[in-house]
Amino acid sequence: MILSRLRALVQAPGRWRRRGLAFLLGAIGALALAPFNLFPVLFVSFTGLFWLLDDARRAREGFGTGWWFGWGHFICGLFWIASAFLVEPDKFAWMIPFPVLGLPALLALFTGAACALAVAVSRPGPMRLAALAAAWTLAEFARGHVLTGFPWNLAGHAMAFSDATMQPAAWIGVTGLSLVVIAATAAPGLFAGYGRPGRRAGGLALVLLAVLSLAGWMRLSPVGAAPGDGPVVRVVQPNIAQRDKWDRDRLVENFELQLAMSRDPEADVVIWSETAVVWSIEDTQPVRDALAAVAAGLSGGRGGVLVTGVPRFVRDDDPPTWRNSARAIGPDGSFLATYDKVHLVPFGEYLPLRPLLQQIGLERLAQGRGDFQRGPDVQVFDVPGLPPAGVMICYEAIFPGRAVPGRRPAWLINLTNDGWFGELTGPYQHFVSARFRSVEQGLPLVRAAGTGVSAIVDPFGRIVASQALGTRGAITAVLPKPLQPTIYNTVGDIAAMMIAIFVLLAAAIRRLFW
Repeated sequence: MILSRLRALVQAPGRWRRRGLAFLLGAIGALALAPFNLFPVLFVSFTGLFWLLDDARRAREGFGTGWWFGWGHFICGLFWIASAFLVEPDKFAWMIPFPVLGLPALLALFTGAACALAVAVSRPGPMRLAALAAAWTLAEFARGHVLTGFPWNLAGHAMAFSDATMQPAAWIGVTGLSLVVIAATAAPGLFAGYGRPGRRAGGLALVLLAVLSLAGWMRLSPVGAAPGDGPVVRVVQPNIAQRDKWDRDRLVENFELQLAMSRDPEADVVIWSETAVVWSIEDTQPVRDALAAVAAGLSGGRGGVLVTGVPRFVRDDDPPTWRNSARAIGPDGSFLATYDKVHLVPFGEYLPLRPLLQQIGLERLAQGRGDFQRGPDVQVFDVPGLPPAGVMICYEAIFPGRAVPGRRPAWLINLTNDGWFGELTGPYQHFVSARFRSVEQGLPLVRAAGTGVSAIVDPFGRIVASQALGTRGAITAVLPKPLQPTIYNTVGDIAAMMIAIFVLLAAAIRRLFW
């Protein structure tokens, strides 16, 4: 049988051979993520990983296999990080190997821990596969929280290859989807030499994936285009390259370009991207007046709202601080609402462990740049005349459950500057994360990205209108209506976490007593 021969080939001895195979399988799995969306490759990737783990005798072997798999997976999934160091290549290009190879090496600790746990608590066979899916899910949850978290490219994100397969996130979230994806895509491994119990368990996992996909299709099938009775929204994507965004000789030109792209009397609200305005508005009256003039021309001349990302200087702090903010500006130039980014990017917006760096003698690194200050807890963005919104600035969109504060908003706004990511895979992966927030919460999403992908998304995660990556333009559409609160909105990740823990406990009990 072909599968049995493949299993024997995968499990052939040789330490470095197995490590290289694990690395290759992990790298192949990255093709299931955006923009490739080749979901079937996961059947190769995770079936191979399961076979490698299934004959592991000790947790240490499982950790090594999982680490090599994760290293390959994250290198191929996150290579776009190099783009940020090529904005000023003369200064930073030499550093590229550290994030491109080093960050994946650290993230692979989570996949290594997941595989070690699966081997430690389970016997070979169907229970080891179940333990792998459960431990992987817990590891992804931990990756989203440890050291501020980095839940990028979760296994569940592979379900974004169609609108229908994203829909189960409304019930179990991306975390629950990861549990199902790992179990189902590793399931073919149970059809090779595990007898009838293995075939039954593998078939059950595949059926579960099929049932969830069918349920997602049924959720969409009676629904046409999402109705829109909200404000008319215009999203501006100026496509200003990152190297030009802060060029002093082009600041005024860039600003005037965005002003010209924003004038639309049919729109009620115009949305600009993260730090689209590079000056502190409070200290630059001509800039504030220009923004107010755009707002005054909206809604057929009756006046509307302009929402923009801007660095905000807060003099009331002691000492004064800078914040990465979203601000809503009215026709008279008043600030109608303000949101300060809460979840900052380590090393990008602030320097972690600054006191420690100073103590060990790295004063120049610790003092060479300023930090943004995080804002207060996530709050609803209340703008008079608009439905209440939940704002996510850039990085915040990748965190499940953070999009909605205590009071549920009626829509989501994601301001981001993906210019740092270049035109590689990163912007597409970031957009997928934002779309999942929409599905999980049942809320429409308006996303303004300086270089793309900008979009208006309905509460099912479907794209109503979009501006392609690396292009200049503006999109205008009526804001779709929100849905009733989803199951995920109510229970969050608790259900998926409880299932994963129960599976691991069951595997451990079976190993000890049967």
